[in-house]
Amino acid sequence: MQQDGLSFMGILEKSMSTQIKIKLPRVLGTVLDKVFSMSVPKAGSVRPPPTVLTLTKQTLLYFKAEACVGCDQLDMFVGRFAAAHQLDIRVIDARRGDLPEHGYGDQLILDADGRIRKGYGVYAFPTLIVTDPLGRIHAALVGGDIDEHTLGGRLKLA
Repeated sequence: MQQDGLSFMGILEKSMSTQIKIKLPRVLGTVLDKVFSMSVPKAGSVRPPPTVLTLTKQTLLYFKAEACVGCDQLDMFVGRFAAAHQLDIRVIDARRGDLPEHGYGDQLILDADGRIRKGYGVYAFPTLIVTDPLGRIHAALVGGDIDEHTLGGRLKLA
């Protein structure tokens, strides 16, 4: 869909650098989650991981951004969830916010230029992807109401 020389994804990319807060009706949020989930890799596909992720076993990639309400909810239990399912975790943060640069390291990675996010087709937050060191995708989940008790089933880890 072109409008004034910019595609929808071009507009989206441009807006990723600007913080936008919108409260949407639940049904519209569900539709948008489905649209954005079309771009993430499907189970069984391969996306070779960038070396910065240093994957050594099956890993939960958690893509998040500042001022993401779903991310704030997920932050409360995502580490515990990964440990309970014997997954390594890498938190890929799209915006640094107040966290100082030295706060990033092995498990918390700043993706300021969006290179990691784009490599996995992530255009909405939160997004969770379960992958292995070779880049085989086990499952992916975009946005939505993420609940600690149903997350394992939604990521096919039950």
